[in-house]
Amino acid sequence: MEFSWKEMVVVWVPLFAIIDPFGGIPVFLSLVQGEKNIARIALKSCLFAFLVLVIFLFAGRIILDFFRVSIPAFQVGGGSIIFLTGLPMLFAYPLGLKRAGAEIEEKEMEGDISLVPLGVPMLAGPGAITTVLVLADHFQSFYGNLMILGSIFSVLMISYLLFWQAERILGLIGRTGLNFLTRIMGLVLIVVAVQYILSGIKNFFH
Repeated sequence: MEFSWKEMVVVWVPLFAIIDPFGGIPVFLSLVQGEKNIARIALKSCLFAFLVLVIFLFAGRIILDFFRVSIPAFQVGGGSIIFLTGLPMLFAYPLGLKRAGAEIEEKEMEGDISLVPLGVPMLAGPGAITTVLVLADHFQSFYGNLMILGSIFSVLMISYLLFWQAERILGLIGRTGLNFLTRIMGLVLIVVAVQYILSGIKNFFH
Protein backbone atom coordinates (compact mmCIF):
# COMPACT_ATOMS: atom_id res chain seq x y z
CA MET A 1 0.00 0.00 0.00
CA GLU A 2 1.34 3.45 -0.90
CA PHE A 3 0.62 6.72 0.80
CA SER A 4 0.27 10.08 -0.88
CA TRP A 5 2.26 13.15 0.04
CA LYS A 6 -0.95 14.58 1.49
CA GLU A 7 -1.19 11.73 3.99
CA MET A 8 2.46 12.10 4.91
CA VAL A 9 1.91 15.82 5.57
CA VAL A 10 -1.15 14.96 7.69
CA VAL A 11 1.14 12.82 9.87
CA TRP A 12 4.25 15.01 9.93
CA VAL A 13 2.77 18.47 10.54
CA PRO A 14 0.84 17.66 13.77
CA LEU A 15 3.89 15.87 15.19
CA PHE A 16 6.16 18.80 14.43
CA ALA A 17 3.63 21.26 15.83
CA ILE A 18 3.03 19.34 19.06
CA ILE A 19 6.73 18.71 19.74
CA ASP A 20 7.41 22.36 18.83
CA PRO A 21 11.24 22.42 18.85
CA PHE A 22 11.28 26.17 18.11
CA GLY A 23 9.27 26.89 21.24
CA GLY A 24 11.56 24.63 23.23
CA ILE A 25 14.75 26.52 22.34
CA PRO A 26 14.64 29.05 25.22
CA VAL A 27 13.78 26.31 27.70
CA PHE A 28 16.61 24.15 26.38
CA LEU A 29 19.10 27.01 26.70
CA SER A 30 17.97 27.77 30.24
CA LEU A 31 18.49 24.14 31.25
CA VAL A 32 21.92 23.63 29.67
CA GLN A 33 23.57 26.75 31.08
CA GLY A 34 27.06 25.84 32.22
CA GLU A 35 27.04 22.52 30.39
CA LYS A 36 30.08 21.83 28.17
CA ASN A 37 28.71 19.33 25.64
CA ILE A 38 25.40 20.80 24.49
CA ALA A 39 25.32 18.66 21.33
CA ARG A 40 25.53 15.47 23.38
CA ILE A 41 22.69 16.57 25.66
CA ALA A 42 20.54 17.51 22.66
CA LEU A 43 21.19 14.17 20.98
CA LYS A 44 20.51 12.13 24.10
CA SER A 45 17.25 13.96 24.83
CA CYS A 46 16.00 13.40 21.27
CA LEU A 47 16.96 9.71 21.32
CA PHE A 48 15.12 9.21 24.62
CA ALA A 49 12.04 11.02 23.30
CA PHE A 50 12.19 8.85 20.16
CA LEU A 51 12.24 5.69 22.29
CA VAL A 52 9.26 6.81 24.35
CA LEU A 53 7.15 7.75 21.32
CA VAL A 54 8.01 4.53 19.48
CA ILE A 55 6.90 2.48 22.49
CA PHE A 56 3.52 4.23 22.47
CA LEU A 57 3.30 3.90 18.68
CA PHE A 58 3.47 0.11 18.79
CA ALA A 59 1.86 -0.47 22.20
CA GLY A 60 -0.92 2.09 21.84
CA ARG A 61 -3.53 -0.37 20.62
CA ILE A 62 -2.76 -2.73 23.52
CA ILE A 63 -3.15 0.14 25.99
CA LEU A 64 -6.50 1.20 24.52
CA ASP A 65 -7.79 -2.36 24.46
CA PHE A 66 -6.68 -2.94 28.05
CA PHE A 67 -8.67 0.04 29.29
CA ARG A 68 -11.54 -0.74 26.88
CA VAL A 69 -11.41 2.70 25.33
CA SER A 70 -13.53 3.04 22.19
CA ILE A 71 -12.14 4.73 19.09
CA PRO A 72 -14.63 7.67 19.14
CA ALA A 73 -13.93 8.27 22.84
CA PHE A 74 -10.20 8.30 22.21
CA GLN A 75 -10.55 10.62 19.22
CA VAL A 76 -12.56 13.12 21.27
CA GLY A 77 -10.36 12.81 24.35
CA GLY A 78 -7.12 12.92 22.38
CA GLY A 79 -8.34 15.85 20.32
CA SER A 80 -9.24 17.72 23.51
CA ILE A 81 -5.74 17.21 24.93
CA ILE A 82 -4.13 18.41 21.71
CA PHE A 83 -6.49 21.41 21.65
CA LEU A 84 -5.53 22.38 25.20
CA THR A 85 -1.87 22.01 24.27
CA GLY A 86 -2.23 24.29 21.26
CA LEU A 87 -4.31 26.97 22.99
CA PRO A 88 -1.52 28.48 25.15
CA MET A 89 0.83 28.25 22.17
CA LEU A 90 -1.61 30.30 20.06
CA PHE A 91 -1.76 33.05 22.65
CA ALA A 92 1.99 32.72 23.15
CA TYR A 93 2.99 32.40 26.75
CA PRO A 94 6.29 34.30 26.95
CA LEU A 95 8.98 32.03 25.59
CA GLY A 96 11.31 30.86 28.29
CA LEU A 97 8.32 30.40 30.59
CA LYS A 98 6.52 27.96 28.29
CA ARG A 99 6.76 24.52 29.86
CA ALA A 100 9.68 25.80 31.91
CA GLY A 101 8.49 26.18 35.49
CA ALA A 102 8.58 22.64 36.79
CA GLU A 103 11.29 21.64 34.33
CA ILE A 104 13.78 24.24 35.60
CA GLU A 105 13.07 23.18 39.16
CA GLU A 106 13.96 19.64 38.11
CA LYS A 107 17.41 20.86 37.11
CA GLU A 108 18.14 21.61 40.73
CA MET A 109 17.60 17.96 41.54
CA GLU A 110 20.13 15.28 40.78
CA GLY A 111 19.55 13.50 37.49
CA ASP A 112 20.20 13.55 33.79
CA ILE A 113 18.46 16.61 32.34
CA SER A 114 18.70 15.12 28.85
CA LEU A 115 16.19 12.46 29.95
CA VAL A 116 14.01 14.52 32.30
CA PRO A 117 12.86 17.17 31.62
CA LEU A 118 14.26 17.56 28.09
CA GLY A 119 13.39 14.13 26.65
CA VAL A 120 10.22 13.80 28.70
CA PRO A 121 8.04 15.82 29.01
CA MET A 122 9.44 18.64 26.85
CA LEU A 123 9.78 16.62 23.63
CA ALA A 124 7.75 13.49 24.32
CA GLY A 125 5.04 15.02 26.46
CA PRO A 126 1.35 14.08 26.86
CA GLY A 127 0.41 15.97 23.70
CA ALA A 128 3.03 14.21 21.57
CA ILE A 129 2.12 10.81 22.99
CA THR A 130 -1.58 11.45 22.36
CA THR A 131 -0.87 12.57 18.79
CA VAL A 132 1.11 9.39 18.10
CA LEU A 133 -1.72 7.25 19.50
CA VAL A 134 -4.35 9.06 17.43
CA LEU A 135 -2.28 8.74 14.25
CA ALA A 136 -1.54 5.07 14.93
CA ASP A 137 -5.25 4.44 15.34
CA HIS A 138 -6.02 6.22 12.06
CA PHE A 139 -3.33 4.44 10.01
CA GLN A 140 -3.74 0.87 11.20
CA SER A 141 -1.26 -0.89 8.95
CA PHE A 142 2.42 -1.73 8.69
CA TYR A 143 2.98 1.05 6.17
CA GLY A 144 1.04 3.49 8.32
CA ASN A 145 3.22 2.69 11.35
CA LEU A 146 6.30 3.00 9.15
CA MET A 147 5.17 6.45 8.00
CA ILE A 148 4.55 7.58 11.58
CA LEU A 149 7.90 6.14 12.66
CA GLY A 150 9.69 8.04 9.92
CA SER A 151 7.88 11.24 10.85
CA ILE A 152 8.84 10.87 14.52
CA PHE A 153 12.46 10.30 13.53
CA SER A 154 12.59 13.28 11.16
CA VAL A 155 10.91 15.67 13.61
CA LEU A 156 13.28 14.70 16.42
CA MET A 157 16.26 14.93 14.08
CA ILE A 158 15.22 18.49 13.30
CA SER A 159 14.76 19.08 17.04
CA TYR A 160 18.31 17.87 17.64
CA LEU A 161 19.73 20.21 15.00
CA LEU A 162 17.75 23.16 16.36
CA PHE A 163 18.81 22.49 19.96
CA TRP A 164 22.42 21.97 18.90
CA GLN A 165 22.42 25.40 17.25
CA ALA A 166 19.98 26.95 19.73
CA GLU A 167 22.14 29.94 20.63
CA ARG A 168 22.69 30.88 16.99
CA ILE A 169 19.01 30.48 16.12
CA LEU A 170 17.90 32.58 19.08
CA GLY A 171 20.39 35.25 18.09
CA LEU A 172 19.30 35.11 14.44
CA ILE A 173 15.51 35.34 14.69
CA GLY A 174 15.14 36.50 18.28
CA ARG A 175 12.40 35.79 20.79
CA THR A 176 9.84 37.63 18.67
CA GLY A 177 10.49 35.28 15.76
CA LEU A 178 10.26 32.23 18.00
CA ASN A 179 7.00 33.53 19.48
CA PHE A 180 5.60 33.97 15.97
CA LEU A 181 6.54 30.39 14.98
CA THR A 182 5.06 29.06 18.21
CA ARG A 183 1.75 30.82 17.49
CA ILE A 184 1.64 29.29 14.01
CA MET A 185 2.25 25.83 15.51
CA GLY A 186 -0.50 26.47 18.06
CA LEU A 187 -2.97 27.39 15.32
CA VAL A 188 -2.12 24.21 13.40
CA LEU A 189 -2.65 22.10 16.52
CA ILE A 190 -6.02 23.66 17.28
CA VAL A 191 -7.28 23.00 13.74
CA VAL A 192 -6.02 19.39 13.84
CA ALA A 193 -7.56 18.87 17.30
CA VAL A 194 -10.98 20.12 16.16
CA GLN A 195 -10.82 17.70 13.22
CA TYR A 196 -10.05 14.79 15.57
CA ILE A 197 -12.96 15.77 17.84
CA LEU A 198 -15.42 16.10 14.95
CA SER A 199 -14.30 12.73 13.56
CA GLY A 200 -14.84 11.14 16.99
CA ILE A 201 -18.35 12.60 17.27
CA LYS A 202 -19.18 11.49 13.73
CA ASN A 203 -17.93 7.94 14.37
CA PHE A 204 -19.90 7.75 17.63
CA PHE A 205 -23.23 8.61 16.00
CA HIS A 206 -22.61 6.41 12.97
